[in-house]
Amino acid sequence: MNFTHSTYQRNAIYLGVALGLTSTASFAQQPKEATETVTKIEEVERIHITTQRQAYRGDFSSLTSPESVSEISRQLIDNTGIAELTQVLDLSASVSRQNSLGGLWDSYAIRGFFGDENVPSGYLVNGFNAGRGFSGPRDMSGIEQVEVLKGPKAALYGRGEPGGTINLITKKPQFDQQGQVTVEVGSYDKLRLEADFTGELTENVAARVIGFYETGDSFRDTLEIDKKGLMASFLFEQSEQSVWHYELEASRQEIPFDRGILALGGNFDMMPIERFLGEPGDGATTTEALGHQLQWQYDFSDNWYVNSGLTYRSTRLQGTSSDAEVSPVRQMLYYDGRTLTRQRRARDYDTDQFVIRSEVSGRFMTGAIEHQLMVGIDYDLFDYDRDYRVYRAPALNTGPTKAMLHAIDIYQPLYGQHELPTPIPAIVRVQKQKATGLYVQDQLQLTDELHVRLGGRIDWLEQTLDDQLKGFSAKQSENHFSPQLGLVYQLKDNWSLYTSYGEGYRLNFGTDSNGEGFKPNQTKSAEVGTKFTLFDNKLDITLAYFDSLQKNIIVADTLNPGYHNAIGQASSSGFEVDIAGQLPAEIDVWFSYAYIDAQVDKDAIDTGLGVSIQKGDELLNIPENSASLQLSKIFSLYDNDLTLGAGATYIDKRLGQRGSDFYLPAYTVVNMFAKYNVSSQIDLKLEVHNAFDKKHFTNAYTQIWVQPGDPRTIDFNLTYQF
Repeated sequence: MNFTHSTYQRNAIYLGVALGLTSTASFAQQPKEATETVTKIEEVERIHITTQRQAYRGDFSSLTSPESVSEISRQLIDNTGIAELTQVLDLSASVSRQNSLGGLWDSYAIRGFFGDENVPSGYLVNGFNAGRGFSGPRDMSGIEQVEVLKGPKAALYGRGEPGGTINLITKKPQFDQQGQVTVEVGSYDKLRLEADFTGELTENVAARVIGFYETGDSFRDTLEIDKKGLMASFLFEQSEQSVWHYELEASRQEIPFDRGILALGGNFDMMPIERFLGEPGDGATTTEALGHQLQWQYDFSDNWYVNSGLTYRSTRLQGTSSDAEVSPVRQMLYYDGRTLTRQRRARDYDTDQFVIRSEVSGRFMTGAIEHQLMVGIDYDLFDYDRDYRVYRAPALNTGPTKAMLHAIDIYQPLYGQHELPTPIPAIVRVQKQKATGLYVQDQLQLTDELHVRLGGRIDWLEQTLDDQLKGFSAKQSENHFSPQLGLVYQLKDNWSLYTSYGEGYRLNFGTDSNGEGFKPNQTKSAEVGTKFTLFDNKLDITLAYFDSLQKNIIVADTLNPGYHNAIGQASSSGFEVDIAGQLPAEIDVWFSYAYIDAQVDKDAIDTGLGVSIQKGDELLNIPENSASLQLSKIFSLYDNDLTLGAGATYIDKRLGQRGSDFYLPAYTVVNMFAKYNVSSQIDLKLEVHNAFDKKHFTNAYTQIWVQPGDPRTIDFNLTYQF
């Protein structure tokens, strides 16, 4: 795989060995609950538990849980032909895209709120923090299910994104020996290979190996991608009560840094969406990830169990880019209308994260009241080494040349005209965040209909910063308590009402003008909703209203130019509808709609552009209305299954630049697919994305950093199962 670090090379060899051991392995879709595989061993029937309980979740049905959760299944992901996490999250109307640093990471807001736009959005993998590093856009090849846990979840998970939590559940080893290989070709010379093998190694050990490789061009001029990854997992049944899971992840991606197009004054026809305004000579940016997870589950009895685990994950992002200068005093485009001044920036970011946790969960009675208790403790260490260098052109009043401006003609771009300028150090610092948390949750069933959830978590936080350019160090210590309260009233077996309140937090990176750490970003949210099922529990429906407040947002320090303060504030409220399951006539359906009113609550100065943002201003890239509808049905053709499906995503207009009236236009994108089971082993599939070739724009930071969406693409894939 040509990984940069020798560690990657060693693990690639280990994975190759594992691949050989499991050459007669299995692909199987995991259901929500624990899967049981029954096999005959010397005439004795043995039951294998091949999935694991999710930490921090407890054992609750959807109708008795006072929270809104969207579960995006593997089947839905496969039907839509999605390969990256950001695209999967487009299926949930509660999630909206944010600044992805030119396509280098996953960045999103949940219910209108996002965290630090200078780092990737955080997400969990099997309950472990995993999205805080720089591993590039997350590939979905090893993921079984995506959970969108809405509202602040700090009372259990601790640090998280302010609007909610994304949890990825990975594919687990199976004792059945099967496998599948998929070859996909498509528009822009796309080639994707994916393999998934699983099976029994010994009577008590099962393994699974998943690999992917993708290469191709882009609709954007001069741009190419190359990404690859391997995942290996092992399940060891130590006894009927004790089960161990180990997972390894290794990936490498080469992605061109791309800020998109210009749309000055809201003119989205200013240039073709294919035009690239960076510098191909900068080369691709490389992202790498290496991760390990080890989990242990022990059942004391039918009602009590312990779930413990640890994870270590390292990531790296390295590359150089040329992108549009945002400062008006340096930007020639604002004066002659065609010469774009560019910055040249070099990034070398490294992260290491270690998490360990242990949780006990179970049921017991006190008189007539049933309790579902969960108690746990965890420790999280996150190291972030940042080396950021930048070349910025001199001010226009100094009479710079085009070479000094690192300029390009936006109408007739010629690349490589001048020698590429050398970036100089701007930020060189080492930051560490430590958090030790203790949490408890008890859900009391007071009557057959009434459930009350009480919970809380206390965290002991520490953050250190070593600024190697400015020559100073800072240390910050915080104690933080996060409560939660929920109430569920079950009207019928298939219908419940709920309400909940929760608080969340995340540490802010950096220091203020006094060299002191910022107060943590905090969120408070109340929610009320109803859940019910129809058609013999085949269709799940959730309606929810939420009202949230976020404070201690990083904004510019007006009294100390060049410094920041954690005094910003925003609010978000809205209404959501989520429908998933099967309609009559065996039509599978997914529908998600959200109305979100998100706005600034306090006047401030934006840190990125230095513009004034005022109370009542909309938040960046948050649509007021958004929706996703996906439908599919299986037909019979020549005694084999033919699956036809179609989907549409609607995104309302959104603010595209703070402190302005620049908005991205609303759009609707339609996708279609057809899959035919040629035989029990061979599937053929045709996917058409953006079927009506709708010109659209997914997100923006300014009028000169606007990301166009993909035009119509057609993909064809063949899958062989054995």
